[in-house]
Amino acid sequence: MLTDQELELVRRATAVLDGATLNENHQVSAAAYDATGAVFTGMNVSHFTGGPCAEPVVIGQAAASGAAPLTTIVAVLARGMRVIPPCGRCRQQLFDYYPDARAIIRGKNGLESVPITDLLPFPYDYQDYRPDAPPTALHLWHGYLDAVRDGTKRSTVRVHDPVSPGPIRLVFEHDDGSATTVAAEVTAVERRTAAELTDQDAVLDGFADLAELRAALDAHYPGLAESTELDLVRFETTG
Repeated sequence: MLTDQELELVRRATAVLDGATLNENHQVSAAAYDATGAVFTGMNVSHFTGGPCAEPVVIGQAAASGAAPLTTIVAVLARGMRVIPPCGRCRQQLFDYYPDARAIIRGKNGLESVPITDLLPFPYDYQDYRPDAPPTALHLWHGYLDAVRDGTKRSTVRVHDPVSPGPIRLVFEHDDGSATTVAAEVTAVERRTAAELTDQDAVLDGFADLAELRAALDAHYPGLAESTELDLVRFETTG
């Protein structure tokens, strides 16, 4: 279900179509709220060179007006006056500009408002690949956080998750959706098979012995074969 404010945004997008000159080049409208509640609208511009969808037109309108960040957006197709979801390109643009925004789409039970990140679960985030980008994130089970902090865990076993020596962010995601990040430096990466793991590897990984490490690996990587190649990532925390 939508809130009254979200329903009003759908009406505003539909109203754009009511007053528009509709033809094969202009068939979709969009409307968006910014953080202050101001509304911005636009129409698509279809063209063989790749004219923009309605959503990026709205982004441009908002920018030209000095808007606050956009928080909710909806697109409506003239044929049937129905709400349609953002296309793949628009999802990427919305994620890049307003990753915390929501989009109104038609779900199985009617109209609903969903986070942009739900529409693009594995996005390409260009900011991750800039020269000044933060170090790569390495995700660890939140149960290891204390052991990493007190230095008893200085290694992690990764399967098909390439890591290179250098700065890294250790990210621990908690059950409540929050996350803790610890700055670290990967000092070495050793390639082994599962059969070649030792008790020393287990101790560096914060376990009492090899049997305990293997039990944890079986939980994280069910069906792990003895011949599977693993990366033993050695690290030291730096902050």
